[in-house]
Amino acid sequence: MTSSLLFVDDEEIVLSSCMRIFSGKGYSVDVARSGEEGLAKSGEKDYDIIVTDLKMPGIGGMELLKTLRRTKPDSTVVVFTGYATVETARQALKYGAFDYIPKPFTPEEIREVIENALQARRDSTTAKMLDLMAIVSHELKSPVAAVHTTADTLYRGYFGKLAPEQQKTIAAILRNCEYLEDIIRSYIDLSKMELDELDAFEEEVRFAADVINEVVEIPEIRDNIKKMPLCAEWEEDFIIRGDPRLLRIVVRNLVSNAIKYGREGTPIRLALARENEAMAFSVRNEGVGIRAEDIRKRLFKKFERLRQKGTEGVKGSGLGLYICKKIAEKHRGRILVESEPGQWIEFRLVLPLCAG
Repeated sequence: MTSSLLFVDDEEIVLSSCMRIFSGKGYSVDVARSGEEGLAKSGEKDYDIIVTDLKMPGIGGMELLKTLRRTKPDSTVVVFTGYATVETARQALKYGAFDYIPKPFTPEEIREVIENALQARRDSTTAKMLDLMAIVSHELKSPVAAVHTTADTLYRGYFGKLAPEQQKTIAAILRNCEYLEDIIRSYIDLSKMELDELDAFEEEVRFAADVINEVVEIPEIRDNIKKMPLCAEWEEDFIIRGDPRLLRIVVRNLVSNAIKYGREGTPIRLALARENEAMAFSVRNEGVGIRAEDIRKRLFKKFERLRQKGTEGVKGSGLGLYICKKIAEKHRGRILVESEPGQWIEFRLVLPLCAG
């Protein structure tokens, strides 16, 4: 995606340098030779980044900055400054400038500031999008769950035996409810992942008691519609340091996938064991499996959905495994996958144990 930049300066050499550094390299570049021209151009077009000199005849950079704060509050402004006016540049930061670029500058210096500003804009946009998705998802959660519960009650024959065609129709409703719930849960999970707050990872967690057992008691997992029993295999619990809420997201996603892509009536095997100074939690199921190339190149990518024989009609958000990988990495762990296509697949979450 092309990023649009506007450079405002009364020095032709500065504008020429900026054009040379950024033109044709993923940027759309416009220039203005005065504050007045800069305001006019910013009024006609929305720029990702506006870079302005502070000292110009007529409308100076500080006045331009203050005006943009009123007329274009979402714009990101960076200021040029000579070495003698660094204090003025700092004053500009107080008025909302993102950063300042000292004159004279090198191509590397200006590229770094512009890229930092663009990244900040992307991060802000993503945060706003996730907030909106979380709000919408929370609003949808209850009505979709109600439809799912009603359809499941009908499917199981609590209100009388269904004809084959009726049961087929209700099964389609259930699959679509599961798809919607997968999307809703994934978006809510994304909105919770404030993973840079490292204090959240200081809690001592008993992985079996605080994480696995909480997940396997969820009704749609324990009494899943594909009648796949959960077989637990471990002799001891392990203590790790982390966030139990986020770790439950990982376990729930892995077990839900085992149900979604597993062979009806076959067991899902959950195991917990020590691996040197780490613990390994594994989820294994019989089913379509995944090709080694897809595991290596595509499996954990955001919004990636694998299309292969045996998964026709199975829907998902394409976010679950991406979220799992990110949570594992923030806990200084990893997720490993082994599979025999058409036979079985096993996911293994490996996390470091608490020292001592």
